[in-house]
Amino acid sequence: MSQAEDLILVGQVTLLGSRRAFDTLVRKYQGDVRRLLLNLTGGDADLAADIAQDTFLKAWLYIGSYKGKSRFRTWLFSIAYNVFYDYAASCRQHAHSDLAECEYHLTADDGRQVERNIDLYRALESLRPAERTAVVLFYIEQQKQQDIARIMGVPLSTVKTYVSRGRAHLAELLKR
Repeated sequence: MSQAEDLILVGQVTLLGSRRAFDTLVRKYQGDVRRLLLNLTGGDADLAADIAQDTFLKAWLYIGSYKGKSRFRTWLFSIAYNVFYDYAASCRQHAHSDLAECEYHLTADDGRQVERNIDLYRALESLRPAERTAVVLFYIEQQKQQDIARIMGVPLSTVKTYVSRGRAHLAELLKR
C-alpha cells in the first residue's frame, strides 16, 4: 500500500468515520508499531502490546490532525514514541526487560543467536532513552534521520548525535 493509498484511507476515516478504513491501516502498521515498541520496552511483549493498543486508540482519536506532510508510518511512530515515554514518565523509571520473556520472543536458528540478541537488548537498555530510541528507529526500523527528528520532536543534528553516541556506546558494550 502506498502513501497515496494511506491518504485515501485517512480521508475515509476522517470524513466518513470509516472503521473499515482504519482497520486496514491498523493491519498494515500493527507489526511495525509493535516491533518498535518491543525494542523500546526491552523485549516486554505484553507492555509493547498494551502501548500499541493505546497508540492506535490515540491515532483513531487524532487522525484528523494528520496532514500528510510525512508518511503515515512516521506519524504513527510519533504517537507510539510519545505514548511509550508518557508511560515511562508515569512509572518514574524506564521499563526493564524480563530476559526470559525477551528470549521467548526472539527468533533464532541456534542458541548463540538468541544469546547475541539478549546481549543486544541488554546493551540497548543501558543507553539513555533518547539514544536508544534513535538507534532503534535508525538501525532496526530503518527510518531516515529526518523522520526520526519528526518522530522525536528534536532537530536533525540532535538525532545525528544520538545515533552516533548510541552506536559508540553499543560498540563499547558489545565488545565486553
